[in-house]
This record gives sequence, structure tokens and C-alpha cells, in this order.
Amino acid sequence: MKKLLILLISFPLIGFSQIFVSTTAENKNIILEVFTGISCGICPSGHQIAQQLHDANPDDVFLINIHTGQYANPMGPGTDFNTVFGPLFSGQAGVGGFPAGTVNRHQFSMSQSGGTAMGKSDWTSATSQILSQLSPVNVGIQSTIDMATNTLSVDVEVYYTGTQNVTSNMLNIVVVQNNVEGPQYGSGQLNGIYSHDHMLRHMISGAWGEQILNVDPFTLYSSQYSWIMPANIQDVIFDPANISVLAFVSEGNQEILSGTEVTPDIVFEHDWDVDCISSTATNALCGSETDIEVTFRNYGNQTLTSLDLNYSINGGASLTYPWTGNLTPKSQETISISGISFIPQALNIVNIITSNPNGNIDQDITNDSTSIYFPGQILDGFVGGNVNINVTTDMFANETSWKLINSNGTIIASVDSMTMTNSSVQATESVFLNTNECYSFIIYDYHGDGICCFFDNGSYSVTDALGDTIVSGGEFAFEEGTNFITSGNATVVKDFDQKQRTY
Repeated sequence: MKKLLILLISFPLIGFSQIFVSTTAENKNIILEVFTGISCGICPSGHQIAQQLHDANPDDVFLINIHTGQYANPMGPGTDFNTVFGPLFSGQAGVGGFPAGTVNRHQFSMSQSGGTAMGKSDWTSATSQILSQLSPVNVGIQSTIDMATNTLSVDVEVYYTGTQNVTSNMLNIVVVQNNVEGPQYGSGQLNGIYSHDHMLRHMISGAWGEQILNVDPFTLYSSQYSWIMPANIQDVIFDPANISVLAFVSEGNQEILSGTEVTPDIVFEHDWDVDCISSTATNALCGSETDIEVTFRNYGNQTLTSLDLNYSINGGASLTYPWTGNLTPKSQETISISGISFIPQALNIVNIITSNPNGNIDQDITNDSTSIYFPGQILDGFVGGNVNINVTTDMFANETSWKLINSNGTIIASVDSMTMTNSSVQATESVFLNTNECYSFIIYDYHGDGICCFFDNGSYSVTDALGDTIVSGGEFAFEEGTNFITSGNATVVKDFDQKQRTY
């Protein structure tokens, strides 16, 4: 972080017209710090409460979701959402359980453990109390991102409208990131993907901020910051197009007086640049066709009206989908391409490359491609009738679920969650399958570590009416599945491990 300017004015601002912070006395704004973690099953309900408070007061309530503590342990590469600031803030707040939250770091009667942290049921009442109080200070913020230099610039103004019982304040500058995809207990996302918003990524001004020495009424404090943005933080991609910057003023490290938030304006480096963000492909489900979705955004300075999306499966011939539309800079769109034919393999890969934005050469080819793996091979040689599904869970049985789908995509049998909390043999499920029909069996682990080899040696198997094994396993990530047909012909059993999407 490079601080560019500090300006202190200690006289009434009569006739001063260049400032952007309000000089009219206002009520306090809310900074709601939510302490959370990806292994916390009830944390999504806390995220929802916080988001509802923000949505009901979009100009007055601002959120910082802080991943810290035992529930924030990573679940694999790209899932470490911790920061060095999390333990400092949770320690000061006296967090005793998750999710917890502080409303302006004020100590209410319902606060936990003598600190400022409260349970989610108390946030609404606390927010209402603070919003009705007059603030002695107003905070204004402006921000830009220069993609050519990968620099975030922040301009903050603090104007004092009332008196305080302290002689100095602290100015805090916070960077949060939205739309961070990752696992989350309690979210209902069986494939392990949950969109994390307001995630704390960095404190530009340091953990406890920069000191303001003059807090007299009619005083303006102005400060500018510059931060070179990293490509990733803790192996989590840092996406400049999905960040916000907050500024708040506090009494020392504790009581927050007021704050605000802004989405930076982005100055893109190139005129013609398409960022191919991600792609998905559907399980072929007993066929030789698949559907894909591609999400891309305009990372150029000019409005995007046309684009070629080139795609191929398993290294085959490249086909082109010509897109037309109207995307302003930073905007994004998701398109679907249906009925793509391919020769199924046990594990298939779709490669996608964008090109020709508005008929021009893309000026940054490093963000033009994405890939996705999906299953497709159909195993045969199994007999119809009653198939048996046997599952022995690990010690976290409620993380495990499965479903059996027919060729029409209809779920004909499923278990949403195993019934035991410790490692145990589940009751055998028997399901009748027709002869000469294709099915797909998919098993899920909510935590992303399968059911084998981390916590006990769990396993699963599906056997046909003659007792022959269709599929078995237990060591996988978020999900694993097999397509098979009840054809009666002898074959060698294989299975696949469905991969998560790559960028």
C-alpha cells in the first residue's frame, strides 16, 4: 500500500466546493462484520440475515464477511478464505460461536462473552438502534481500478459535524470480494459451489487503520491510497471486477462511528478484450450429446456486440458459436449451446476459446479460454430387476447423499442425507430397474472429501440383480457418478470421478 496524500483542514469549509463527502449532519451508518466459515452449517442463514439488512438499507448498512476460526479450515485448493486479519477481529469481538456478528463494534447487552459479537438473531435489533443515532462524522469514498497497472486507487474524505469524547479516530479501508465460488455447509449446494459475497480480502490501511489526530467539528480529513492488486490471495483468485471498497471511522480499535462503501470504476487496459470466466457441461446421461454453458464478460473499453465462441470436445474438431448482443465494459453474459454430439469417454473434456470481439483481434489472449470435464461413458453388461445400493459412511454421515437417475433425467431413487452422525453401515436400498434402459448413479459428499480415507474408511457399491458390481468406491471429492445400461452383456466395470470446473 502506498499512501499518496493526507490533507488536514481545521477550519469551517465555507465556500469549499471540491469535496465529495457530505457536510450535513447525518445518522450513523452500519458496518456489520459477520464471522463465518465454510464448514459452518448454519452460517448461510446468517449470510441471508445480513444481506436482508443491507438490501433493506442499501445506503446505510454495509457488510464484511470474515472467514476465520475452526469452521474456516480449507477444503482443498482454492478454498482458503482466511486472512491474517480474521483472528485479530474475532479475538477482539469475543466470538464464542458461529455465525457471529458485530454491529459497529458496539457492545450491546446481548453481546457474547463480554465482547461485541452477537448471534444472528440480534443483528436486526442492534442495527435498528444504531441507525437512529446521530453521527459526529460523515465518510465519503471514491475509487478506481487501472487494469494496465493493476492498481486500485482509493480517495477518502472524512468530515466532522459534531463533538466527541475522544481526541483522535482511526480511518479503516477495507477490500471485500463478491461472487467467490466455493463450498459451504448448509447452503444446499450438493456440487460444492456457493457464491460467497462481501468476503474480507484485505485491509489497505492495516488491521486497525490510520490515525486521525484532529476530530474537531467542521474539520475535513482527506487521504488517498494506492494498492497493487494481487492475482490471488491464499490461492483464491482475486477478481477486480467483483470487489468493493469500504471506509469507516472508529474510536481506536473499537466503536465504529460511521462508514460507507463504493464499487470502483474500472479503466480497462484494452479496447478489445473478452474474459472467458467459466463453463459447465451436463452429464451425457446415457447418450452421445451434451449441453454446455459459457460465461464471459467484456474486459475492454468498448461495448461488445459480437464474439466467436470456439469449442471442441475430447480434442475433436473445433466448432464456432457466433454470439451477438450488447455488453458494456465489465458486463457479463452466460450463453447455452445445446445438443453437441461427441464420442463418449469415461471422462470428457470441453475446451472453449473466445475470439474476434467485434471482429477485432483480442488484445489479451491470457484470459480467452476455459475447460470443463464431464462424464459420458456408458457401462453395460448388467442385469435389470432389483439393484442394491449399499453405503458405509465416514464419521460425518450427514454430509453424504446419492441419487439414481433414468435416461429421461428423472430421479427414481435418492437419499438426501445419511441418517447417522458417526461412521456406520446404512440400510441397503433396493430399486427396480428395467431391462435395456440407461441409468446414472451419483453420490455426493457435502464437505468435498468423499467418504473414504480421511475420516474412517467409508465405501459404497451398486450391484445388479445377479449381485454383479456395477460401481463401487468411496475416495472422491464432491461427487462421483457412473452411467450404465441394463443390457446383460459381460463387460469390465469402470467408474469416473467427476472433476470440478477449472479456469
